[in-house]
Amino acid sequence: MKQLMKSMVDESGQLMAVECFYYTDLPTDIGFIKLAFQQNNYFVVATEDDSLEVTDNVASLFEQNDFKRVDLSDRSPWQSAIGKPVRWIWTMVNQQGYLDGLQFEFANDISQKPVVLQLIAMASGINLYKRSV
Repeated sequence: MKQLMKSMVDESGQLMAVECFYYTDLPTDIGFIKLAFQQNNYFVVATEDDSLEVTDNVASLFEQNDFKRVDLSDRSPWQSAIGKPVRWIWTMVNQQGYLDGLQFEFANDISQKPVVLQLIAMASGINLYKRSV
């Protein structure tokens, strides 16, 4: 996962689109999020142990679950990140040692005010928070 996050920062270019995949049997829970960049696609997935995982392949998820896909590229807070590359990704680990969150900083350069978004695993889904900088 660390290598995929490094690749997302170093090689992927600008964020072009964001799609959320909601469980059909839990319509308010996001099962995973697709981050589509100029060069690559990455997925942030809520795992069974209430952690997050970054992957570049979610084919096995579709074998186990049904999802409803929603394009969020033009909705807040994602619209602020579209057209910007990821400059930093931080991992957030809880007191039990589980990777419960990721924080992304999107900006074209250091002179631009960044867009900072947190993805946090909660139960079987992913919650999104925008942070003020």
